[in-house]
This record gives sequence, structure tokens and C-alpha cells, in this order.
Amino acid sequence: MTSYLDTHNHVGLTDLKEDLDDLGQKCREAGIRAGVITTGTVGDFERVSEVARKLHWGYCVGLHPLYIREDYQADLQYLKEFLLAHLDDEHLVGIGEIGLDFYVEGLDRSNQEKAFEAQLQLAQIFNLAVSVHSRRSLYRVMALMARYPKVQAALHAFSGSQEEMRQVIKRGYYVGFGGAMTYSGSKRVRQAAFVCPEDKILLETDSPDMSPSFSETGHSSPLFLPRYLKELALLRKVTPELLGQRIFENSLNAFPRMKKLIFR
Repeated sequence: MTSYLDTHNHVGLTDLKEDLDDLGQKCREAGIRAGVITTGTVGDFERVSEVARKLHWGYCVGLHPLYIREDYQADLQYLKEFLLAHLDDEHLVGIGEIGLDFYVEGLDRSNQEKAFEAQLQLAQIFNLAVSVHSRRSLYRVMALMARYPKVQAALHAFSGSQEEMRQVIKRGYYVGFGGAMTYSGSKRVRQAAFVCPEDKILLETDSPDMSPSFSETGHSSPLFLPRYLKELALLRKVTPELLGQRIFENSLNAFPRMKKLIFR
């Protein structure tokens, strides 16, 4: 059976009523070995660690660019203290969801950049991978990340150009694809998924967000990963089994602390 790892989701952190025991059981039956649950606000830090332990998944904590407050320094201090207190937690696998968002108007870009760079510094200090949000801001995200070459990164929901893809790959970063590539009209995303080197591809669901074309509820789910793999394999004209094995290995390399969690 093909093994899957959902490298970016928000399971258990929304208002949706989720039966985590049922989800965990269905994931195991489908070959979904684990997921990486990401956060965006300090109010979710304790909750995500609880959900991850319950599912035996990994989690990331971080400050999402959409939620950078004017008094973000206090949140950064809390993040640092949380990381220090949980470094021995095998379920903690990275910092995220962090980055920049230049799509939403009215956000303080200066504070976003300062908060993002501060979190990259923490990732370098604590040797943690990062899950990165880069909507309409990839050029600036790459510029800031260049200052921290030792930090391993997964670019969440990639939708950049082929040239941007080349720059991302040149840095050694990983690229996440999910529900968007299931839409025939998402030509830029589908082209990126087609040309991305096989050893840098990740699959993610962003659950419950980034709903795929076939969703009947308007939401995504980690249980959609097998279908995402089939869609990607069809797009790239390769066999799902071999591609799935490579992507699972990529996922463990993108988030190295997941290896101990899965293979203990």
C-alpha cells in the first residue's frame, strides 16, 4: 500500500465538528501515515499539540501573516517560550504557517516581514523546518529566506511561475501541491506541478481549506490524499505507486523530525 503524509493541514483547529478518532482510523486504513498540522495564532498552540498527540501526527507552531498584530512582539516572545518548552516533544516538527501575504489589502507589510524574519531566526536557532505562506509575495519571501540558508522550507500551496519554481528548487526547498491542481482552469498550478522535480514535490490538503474540485462539502480532508496523488500522476504521466513512494520520502526529508515520529 502507498504511504502518504499530509504536509500541511489545520485538522482539529477550526469550528468544524471533527471526530478525530474516526479520522485517525480512516487515515490509517487509507495508508495516510501522518500529517503536519500548522497553526497561525498563539491561541492555537496548546490545542494543536493536543490534536497532534491524539492522532500521532506532527505539528508546527507559528504566526500566520494574516494575523500579525500591531503588538506582534509579545506573540513572538510567546512563540519562543513555547518552542523552548516543547523542543523535546517528538510531535513538534517545525515552525509554521509563517510567511508573507501581499494579496490581502490593509495589512502592515513591514510588520509581516519583521515577524517572518524573526521566526526564520528561531527556525535556524532550534534547527526546525518551516512551512511557508507566500501569496503574491514569493519574491520577497525568497529574499528574506536567503539570509537563513540552513533553514529547510516547504512552500505551501505553490502557485508561482516556472522561473520562480526554478529559484525555489535551486535553494533546495520543497513545494506543496493540493486541491488547486484538481481544477482544470488552474493552469499555472498544474504547470508547476508538471515541471517540479520529482524529488521536491509534497502533497498537502490544507484541510479543511483549499477544497478540491470533487469535494461535495466545500472542504478538504487528509482522506483526499490518494486522489490527489492519482491526479498528479495523471498530470505527470507516471505511475501513482512510484510517485507516491518518492513523495513520501520527500515529506520526511522536508520535515526531518517526522522520521522519528513515524518510525519509532
